[in-house]
Amino acid sequence: MTSRSFDDRLERIQWVPGAVPSQEVIDSVLGGQRGQAKARSVGATLLGAILGICIGFGVKGMTLVGSPWGPDTGMVGLIGGGLALSGLAVSVTLAIYAALRSRRHPWLMQFASMNLLMIVVLLLS
Repeated sequence: MTSRSFDDRLERIQWVPGAVPSQEVIDSVLGGQRGQAKARSVGATLLGAILGICIGFGVKGMTLVGSPWGPDTGMVGLIGGGLALSGLAVSVTLAIYAALRSRRHPWLMQFASMNLLMIVVLLLS
């Protein structure tokens, strides 16, 4: 039964033993791999990690006594904490947007996911 269905499949695709793939098939396979390699960018991941570390460090520093923008630091604490919280809000909003648009902009999903990951890691440490 299995060999019969396999032979039927070979007949349907008109396979010839020893045949080489056509140039169109080779170009389509190589072109598909190039597109995937282009979509996966190390730069977006690295930038997301760096910005996530900065934002996470800022949010974490808001709660630590003795940090330059921590509790009881006056206007500097208000500005530093505000920047950190606004960065956190933008990161969460960007992650939601990137999840909805991940097919059209895969680099944005890489950036946003690494950004949120670094923020969460720093907040939990």
